[in-house]
Amino acid sequence: MLKSIFKQILNLEISRFFVRKFYNSNLCSKNLQKRILEGIALSGVIACKMPNSQKLLLKTDANDKIASLFYWKGFDGFETDTLKLFMKLCKFSQNTIFDIGANTGIYSLIASLDNPEKQVYAFEPVPQIFTYFKENQKLNNLKNLQIFQTAITNHNGEITLYVPAEKSVLPTSASTLKGFRENCEAVSVEAITLDAFVQRHKIEKIDLLKIDTEATEHFVLEGGFQTLKKDKPIIICEVLKGRTEEFLHKILDQTDYKFFWIADEGLVPKEKIAGDPTYKNMNYLFVPESKIAELKKAKIL
Repeated sequence: MLKSIFKQILNLEISRFFVRKFYNSNLCSKNLQKRILEGIALSGVIACKMPNSQKLLLKTDANDKIASLFYWKGFDGFETDTLKLFMKLCKFSQNTIFDIGANTGIYSLIASLDNPEKQVYAFEPVPQIFTYFKENQKLNNLKNLQIFQTAITNHNGEITLYVPAEKSVLPTSASTLKGFRENCEAVSVEAITLDAFVQRHKIEKIDLLKIDTEATEHFVLEGGFQTLKKDKPIIICEVLKGRTEEFLHKILDQTDYKFFWIADEGLVPKEKIAGDPTYKNMNYLFVPESKIAELKKAKIL
């Protein structure tokens, strides 16, 4: 009974306000932060203030971990360094942005909110997550964002998606790579190559490309190789240690792309793509040599 009453009190917005202050203070240990995240189930619409003062709205029913992180920690709650870099790149004359493996849409929503003149295309094949994404698009009233329940890969037709059979949280580690995660349900989803999508939708040029497809990022680049050669987009790509480095090199070594690890201390130039063994900073920035000088001038590199 007392436990139930305590939970009800914690779910009051005024209580959450003070808990959030404590969560972000030096008094709250990492263990306590974890217990807060796991113990207070958020439900409804949450608002997060972005660095540019715009408000990002996210819908959750306690299953969306990313929404919870944004609620408790604000913009620093999820992939802080990569998101801040992404926002700078959105300002860097980017007109057409692709978000492949969009999850509930954080990157896509931020890009769309940044400038209504930008055209944003997002892809999320997991049915449960796609539903959340659509709600978030509607909440933020984004007309310049198009989202597709499609897997971008190296062939057209259909593909099997292996979705972790988790019931209490959204299955964010779903992959088209069999065996990537244990205890998965197989779901057939639409598949298309990046090159075919660009041709079908008459996309003139992709400026910025973000890829996070759980160990199949190289298949995305393989199926979009003609687009890479033609458009030379700037790429933010997840790299998983021991899984994708060699395959990414086989594709990118045929181009003039340069590699930068997105680390706590900033962008670290790399001769070889090497995933973070701690799995803390998993994202890389791939930049065509022709755009290096421009990014340096813009103080991004």
